[in-house]
Formats: sequence, C-alpha cells, structure tokens
Amino acid sequence: MININSRELGLDVINEVPWGTHLCFFYDFINDYFDVIKPYIKAGLENNEFCVWIIPKKLETEKALEILQTAIPNLDCYQQKRQIEILSYSECYLNKGRFNGDAVITNWGNKLDKALSAGFDGLRVEGDTSWIGTNRWRPFMDYESKIDNEMSNKNILVICSYPLNKIGAREIIDIIESHKFALIRRNEKWIYAKSFVDIVDKLLEIQSHIKGENIELIKQGELKNIFFGQSSHEIKTPLASIKGYTQMLIKEKFGTINEQQKEVLEILKRNTDHLDNLVNNYLSLVQLQAGTIKFIVEKIPITSLIKNTMDTMHPLADSKKIRMNVQMADGLPSLSIDVDRIKQVLINIIGNAIKFSPEGASININVKKKNEYILFEIQDFGLGIPKNEHEKIFDMFFQSESIRNKNIKGTGLGLPISKAIVEAHGGRIWVDSKINKGSKFSFTLPIKPVKTHKINLIKSLP
Repeated sequence: MININSRELGLDVINEVPWGTHLCFFYDFINDYFDVIKPYIKAGLENNEFCVWIIPKKLETEKALEILQTAIPNLDCYQQKRQIEILSYSECYLNKGRFNGDAVITNWGNKLDKALSAGFDGLRVEGDTSWIGTNRWRPFMDYESKIDNEMSNKNILVICSYPLNKIGAREIIDIIESHKFALIRRNEKWIYAKSFVDIVDKLLEIQSHIKGENIELIKQGELKNIFFGQSSHEIKTPLASIKGYTQMLIKEKFGTINEQQKEVLEILKRNTDHLDNLVNNYLSLVQLQAGTIKFIVEKIPITSLIKNTMDTMHPLADSKKIRMNVQMADGLPSLSIDVDRIKQVLINIIGNAIKFSPEGASININVKKKNEYILFEIQDFGLGIPKNEHEKIFDMFFQSESIRNKNIKGTGLGLPISKAIVEAHGGRIWVDSKINKGSKFSFTLPIKPVKTHKINLIKSLP
C-alpha cells in the first residue's frame, strides 16, 4: 500500500516532501555537493529507506564512504543491513557503454520492489550527472522527464546533482523543467527555486486531490485580491522589461550574436511569453471573481487581431515544429472588442492546441462570418477530450482525464477565463472533440457590440 505521508529530506531548506518527489541541485564545489548528500542519505537511512547513491565520476567509492561516515558514524550497521548501495555512473546508467533511459527506469522499479519486499519503507536515490557529455544530454533529459512521470504515487525520492562547470544556460532551463524543485547555493546558503507555473499550481492546489479547506481558501477573494492587486505591478513591470530587452537582443540591437546565443534567447522569449500569459490569466481570475474587470473596447480589423496573436504564438509552435494554418474569409468586418482580452482568449486556446499536439503536427485556425457573428475555429489533431467532459472542460480547475493520464501540467484556468471573456462580449464558446482525433474549439463574437456583463467565476468551483 502506498505511503502518502511526507518524508524527511534532512535538508534545512526543504524539510519534508511527499513520496514521488524529484529534485535537482546545482553545485560549484565538491563541498557544496556533500552539504546536500550527507544529510539527505542520513535521513533516508534513519527513516528505514533503502538508499542508492550514484557518486560523481571522479569520486572513488572508498573516498565516498569515508566522507559519508563523518555524518553517519554507524554507517557500518546500515551496510550490514544491506540498506545502502553506492554505485558508479557506469554501473547504474550504462549497459555496455550505452545509455538506455527506459532500461534505467525499469531498474529503479525493480530496486523499489526489492526494497519494499525487504521491509524498507521505500527507495531514496541520489544520482550525479558529471558523466554526461553533449551526445548524451538530450536522451538523459528525456529520461529525466519520464522518471518524473514514473515516480508519481510511488515510494521513491530522487535528487539529481548537476555540476555547474559542465552545463550552460540552455541546459539549466532543461533541468529546471524536468524537476519539481531546484536547489541553488546563494550567499553560502541553500535556497530552492521553482517555476512560476509550479508555484501557482501548488498555491491553488488544482490537482484532482484538492482538499476542501483549500477550496475555502480560494474562495477568500479578499485576501487574493489584495495580494494580486499589490503584486501585479511588481510582476508585470519587470516582465515587460525582460521581454523588451530579450527581443532587442534577438534582433541584434546591441551587437551580433551567434546561433547558440540566439537559440537560448528564443527559449527565454518563449518562457517569458508563457509567464506573461499565466500572469494575465491569474489577474483576470481575480478581477472576474471580484466583479471588477473592465473591458476597454476599441475597433480593430480582424486581420490585425490574428496577426498580433500569431506573432506571439509562432515561437511556441516552432519549438515543437508545429505548423499553424490560418484561413480567413474575405470581407470580414472590424470588431469592437477589448483587444487584449480577446487576444488572451486566442492565446489560451491556441496554446492548449500546441501543448496537446504531437511534434510536427498541424493546427488549423479559421475565421469567418456566420449570421451576425464572427466565428473563430481552432482545430488541433492531438489527444482529444472524452465526450462526457466537453462541458466540464470550461469549469474552474478541471483537467481532462486524458491530460491527467499523460501527466501534462496545466492550471485549469485558461478555458474558463476564456469562456467568461467571450460571454461578456456577447458570444459563446464550445468544443467538439474525440479521443486521439483532436479537438476543435469554436467561439463567436457579435459583429454589433453588446453591453458587457459582470461575471463571478467563483460559482464554478466544486
């Protein structure tokens, strides 16, 4: 039976975590490395966990044991109980000199089964990555993502250590995306960093196991309004500056850059755009719930609206080699809308289409006149949504079973916020979808503007 209790990590910066947690840390010096390793393994041994330590490439097993014994004087007792295993990278990760991520994951599953059969509470792993070269980087990152999924709801903890002298900015982005926490040494102290997405996901407890007390906390709109109201300027102002300077660097306004630097900047731009969209969604959520959202209506040609949206979405689509096909009917009239809000709707829907489409797929975006409305259709050919979830998909914090099964992260806010914005403009939104066939999201906007309405999304909570 799975133990759902938190486990003590032994680290001051993060005291306890649930089973299935996958962390990483970056280190400059070997002493920083052992600052994490010694208390981490000590806590595992003292809490009846089977510990596996894959030592750094240049560290001998005898030296590793000697250093570990300074923190665990009775280490010999644990060795006699066969509670700890110290391996070289080649013993753990390689088979005849070749790395096979799936085989390594299978091996971890076997070790966990043996640990549980031997009476241990679970498996605790530390794996150093100083052995990885550029030719093995991408396969190892794929392995990191897979093991993060495989560990879910299993009695296993993993910390991966990365020497900073072996990696650059692009690799750091890959690493953080594949782990729940990243420990960083700052001012002689360890701190932990997480992506904005993960922070908000944890704060709002949007997963299927969300508890009643957290729902009540979300309903306390006053506290949330104060927080977001005070922090919105602090978040969006530097974000706009980062976006602006990144774009200027890409355009070589400050001098010529090489292809590798440009690639890293493009990654930074995509993540900044994603963060900007997340901030907009959460600020919209607060305003919609409080009934304070304001629509600034202006007249805009539909071609301009679509072009501006595509300029934002192309970098994300290009990162997955996804082709976006845009078809617009001739003679479309201009619309009187809140341009930023409707662009937000398009970004939410197209962003989902990209997220849930396989690499190299296509997305079709059609815009045409239908009676007294303009109809927008976004068709993808990705995972699809079960028919019984077509209505639920627009509920707050809801995530489709097909998405949860794939362990794809999301906030469950983009579609309900989009629905509220579209309906406030006098339109409606719906989806047609089949599992493994893709989804078509459609929404309408009236050609003749209507008076907007206040909408309180809190009623959509379970």
